[in-house]
Amino acid sequence: MRIFFEIAFISLAAEVLSVPANRTGPSSQLTKYLMTKHEKNSPPDSLIEIKYEIELVHIVHIDEVKQKMNALVYVVEEWVDDTLSWNPSSFDNITQTWLPMEAVWIPDLIVFNMLEYQNLLKDIRSPMLIHASGRVVRSYPALYSIMCPISVASFPFDDQQCALEIASWGYGVDKLVINVSSNNHLPHYSPNEEWALKNVAVEKTSYVHEHTAVSEVKFVISVSRKPLHYVINLVLPSYIICALSIAGLFARFSTKHERQERFTLGVTSILTMAVLSLVVSEKVPHSSNHVPLLLQFFLFNIMIVFSATIVTWPVMHIYGKGFRAKVPMPSPWLMRLFFLDKASYQPVPINSVLGVPQEYAERQKFVEMWSRIARRLDYVLSAFFLFLISVPTLSMFVQCAERIRAPDV
Repeated sequence: MRIFFEIAFISLAAEVLSVPANRTGPSSQLTKYLMTKHEKNSPPDSLIEIKYEIELVHIVHIDEVKQKMNALVYVVEEWVDDTLSWNPSSFDNITQTWLPMEAVWIPDLIVFNMLEYQNLLKDIRSPMLIHASGRVVRSYPALYSIMCPISVASFPFDDQQCALEIASWGYGVDKLVINVSSNNHLPHYSPNEEWALKNVAVEKTSYVHEHTAVSEVKFVISVSRKPLHYVINLVLPSYIICALSIAGLFARFSTKHERQERFTLGVTSILTMAVLSLVVSEKVPHSSNHVPLLLQFFLFNIMIVFSATIVTWPVMHIYGKGFRAKVPMPSPWLMRLFFLDKASYQPVPINSVLGVPQEYAERQKFVEMWSRIARRLDYVLSAFFLFLISVPTLSMFVQCAERIRAPDV
């Protein structure tokens, strides 16, 4: 009996020892095979054709003063590396696998005009997809801050173009070529509150660097500003201030020559417009080539209010003529110019009714006639200056309405 148990124990031990210590599946075997075959520091021997796809997800911000754009994008890079190919039948018909980025050769594609770059997967161990044919797929989201020349000549009705200039840092076209499709690049686009997306275009070009031609792709983003915020908060208050100032400068109750508040009102309005123009100046780049359209609007309104304030002096001078001695009646042509009938304003001879001296009655007639001319002049000038400030304001509102109706692409 003892011999029987000894034989059984020896047989069981032999069976256990015959089992391999590391039983690996086909996926692990494939990974070991590829890591043995592939050298991560060596590019493929043949010409590398990169299929580069970039998808715009969101325009985070456009800084006009610093002239840069922040954009969130999804990037997909595909290329073929023969050292990462295998026969699926040798590995349980596995047609694709995943390898860590740090274990695979990756092309050195960068955005040449970027100021900042944030890899959103830097804290995540994101693998790369490898197909049996050797096709490698690398995908990742990124936040780019790129240089973008800003033209503010039409601000706030301006259109801007910003481009991501993508190329290889070290390989020329004899080794690496970038190909890109012109398909829709906006399946997951989220609109921006301030900018409307007009178009996304892809341009394939090349440039020469140190006597070497380099393949390059430009991803051009065209946007137009949504001006409603500026029209409501700057244009409309500016128009109201100017309209009230002009109405106050030429109001009928203020035609008396002692009403010096006219000048005070005009100066106050000019200072208010100057403060509004400072808001625009802080928003746009300090350029000596162009004056923004909105700033031109403010300067125009300032000049209109300034001119209206200056014109009030001759109006008050005309009104005061009736109070001066030895001032004749207005000329007939002057009466006709302001559509006044001299005969219809002959005052009743109150001296015959109230016993008022004839000289005083004549003086009252002079005062009345010159006052009516001054009032008519007030009406004409107020209508003229209101028309001058209304035309550009109406143009601003029309342009704003057209842009509001234009949707994102």
